[in-house]
Amino acid sequence: MPDAELVTDAAPRDPTQMLDAFLVAAVRPPLRRLGPPASRVVGLFVGLVAATTSLAYVGAHAADAHTPAQLAVGVLGVVVVAAWAALECAALAAPYAPVATADAESGAKAEPAPGDALAPWRAGAEFAVWMLFIYACDRTDLVARGEKHTSQKSFWCLWGLICLAAACTVRSCRAPRVLAREQTEEWKGWMQLMFLLYHYFAQAQLYNAIRVYIAAYVWMTGYGNFLYYQKTGNFGAVRVCQTLFRLNFFVVVVCVALRNEYMLYYIAPMHTLFTLFVWLALRIARARNDDARVLVVKVVSTLLLTALLYDVEAVFRFAFGWQPMRALVAFHDPLHPEFTDELHEWRFRSGLDRYVWVFGMACAALFPVLSKALARVDAAEAAARRAIRGAVVAALLGAIYVYHDAVFSLDKYAYNGYHPYTSWLPILVYILLRNLTPALRARYVHLFTFLGQVTLETYILQFHVWMKTTGLNGSPKFLLVLIEGHFWLNFAVVSAAYFLVSVRVFRLTCALRDALVPDDARDLPRALAVLGGVVAALAAAGHGLRAAVPAPLAAAAAVGE
Repeated sequence: MPDAELVTDAAPRDPTQMLDAFLVAAVRPPLRRLGPPASRVVGLFVGLVAATTSLAYVGAHAADAHTPAQLAVGVLGVVVVAAWAALECAALAAPYAPVATADAESGAKAEPAPGDALAPWRAGAEFAVWMLFIYACDRTDLVARGEKHTSQKSFWCLWGLICLAAACTVRSCRAPRVLAREQTEEWKGWMQLMFLLYHYFAQAQLYNAIRVYIAAYVWMTGYGNFLYYQKTGNFGAVRVCQTLFRLNFFVVVVCVALRNEYMLYYIAPMHTLFTLFVWLALRIARARNDDARVLVVKVVSTLLLTALLYDVEAVFRFAFGWQPMRALVAFHDPLHPEFTDELHEWRFRSGLDRYVWVFGMACAALFPVLSKALARVDAAEAAARRAIRGAVVAALLGAIYVYHDAVFSLDKYAYNGYHPYTSWLPILVYILLRNLTPALRARYVHLFTFLGQVTLETYILQFHVWMKTTGLNGSPKFLLVLIEGHFWLNFAVVSAAYFLVSVRVFRLTCALRDALVPDDARDLPRALAVLGGVVAALAAAGHGLRAAVPAPLAAAAAVGE
């Protein structure tokens, strides 16, 4: 099945048997002697001490005073870690207590095991540990920062080596077809990797290409969601909440923990908005989504309404200028104080790709037509097949040559003016060339496919674990340095840690989504009410703690300066 959304839940999962083996061998025997009640108390005490000590140590090395919201997140982390430790110890002390393990099969339906009462708590505790690690990397003086290495030669040599390694991971698709799931993940993967290296090596000359890559991601939002809703007809609240949780949970926690505005990670609000727009377009008159004429009306109407929203100043201000919408998309850039309009960044970022997701919807509507056309070409005589494919390739290369000469080669400021209206062309050319023959449709590059499954996490964590920002609402202008004076060794070590954290956070987010968002729509109001109550309690705890301890937990190290 083609992509149903920007980010997916199909990454292979590594086992947690090492942790389980340690717990069984080293911790279970003494806990069995204590018994479950006493073991629960021991676990609670150890969890509280370990969590509060770690939090206090990292907080003491921070550069800024902590807000009530940050303190609330800290309280939540301590509670979750302590609760997990208590439950884990009690389970280990119980006779024949099952220990949580991870399924070796791919998929992210639970982490570690479906139905295990410990699984959500273990996921939440590990997530809290990674959040503390993220904070320590970017907001404290515990980790050094360094200047970027801007060598074009280094960038392209590294990219070439990665491509050579990726070529060794070619595999066959499970169900070869146009834009198979593996292929779209592969597409996201290689684009994301070049996007990340573009930032790491500060390769400004690739700006126009990166803009096209981002447009391709947004195209997938329109394409994948359209196909999902058309095929399944599932417009329920549970599906919407699961999608929004997957897109926003990690982003929101990072924003609160690091005091950044939501718009710093503009990919999340942009894809959230366009995902909801696709849902709305297909939800209206959903019983007629199989009628081609109705779909044409929906796509054209969506395009016109999008133009009205973004190109008419009064409509844009009306749509995004009210609270709390304005607070969500407002951005105050410390590096560009000249932008006094707090909606400037949102209008610029989302406006660049305001039409390409509608083009994705159109492509999804025409998906059967393309599949049938390619099948007819495949079934033609050899000579006719070669002639048709040759003509298609020649036409596509001619179109991309004209596009490159007239648009792509412009400087970034001139290019931005054309991008909303032309980004669909290189996307279409890539799709057709990538799917022109059965051999191309039947294979994919596994390395890129794997990376394509964690694009949201790698996008966010590049700011704070791979590189270091300039501080609050800051851009990743510096490199994170663990090994000073050895650029490539540091690059290897930091990159390994960065991708490890990205994969773990991806899997934990999926696990927490499955635990917190019920599958039954009847349980959803209660779950949302409980969530609201927890948030209110945490807010009160954060404000109370701030009032009780008015002095900042921060030290004098000005990491953000």
